[in-house]
Amino acid sequence: MKTKPTRSEEPTSKRKLFLPLFLGGLMVLSTFAIIFSGPSQPSTLDYTYHDIYFQSTPQGWQSTVQGLPLVLQHGPQALESLYSDLSFTPATSLLGLEKLYVSSLPPEPAQEAMRDLYLNSNTLPPISFSCIADIVGCEELPIKTCKDASASIGVVIFRLGETEEFTTEGTCVTLTANTTLALTQMTDKLIYTLYGVY
Repeated sequence: MKTKPTRSEEPTSKRKLFLPLFLGGLMVLSTFAIIFSGPSQPSTLDYTYHDIYFQSTPQGWQSTVQGLPLVLQHGPQALESLYSDLSFTPATSLLGLEKLYVSSLPPEPAQEAMRDLYLNSNTLPPISFSCIADIVGCEELPIKTCKDASASIGVVIFRLGETEEFTTEGTCVTLTANTTLALTQMTDKLIYTLYGVY
């Protein structure tokens, strides 16, 4: 009496050929796809601004300016026409100081703008965080205002207010905006000015 062969006893040559043929076909099709897709196009989010190349990344707009890395949330083209009535050039008084204090009030959501300045402070003196007034949340921080600015110590104040203002008093810079987005945009424009992009 003949018994039917079990599955494990069947010839496996068909199964042995399937995987190599499948992988070979996939490789050939991939090669044709690359050949016929043409050259890769540069991203429309990358551009050159005043001979400086800017690239959009998940972290923000990235570039190398004066040999230093720069990553900001907003590209220079987007900010160029914003705040054109405000002069950011006097803020270059912050360059060459011994120390820089960044001040705000904790209830005001200025952290995003302060983070941009802190992470891109390669051209600035060492930064310390401070508060404008002695309130809850400022117990461990020094109190610094424009009165504390001197020839060697600078103060940058971030405020939320009803109007958008950028003022400079010697080595004290005050950025006031009505939204956190506007405050971050003003900060990015300030940083581009300090790096010589504008």
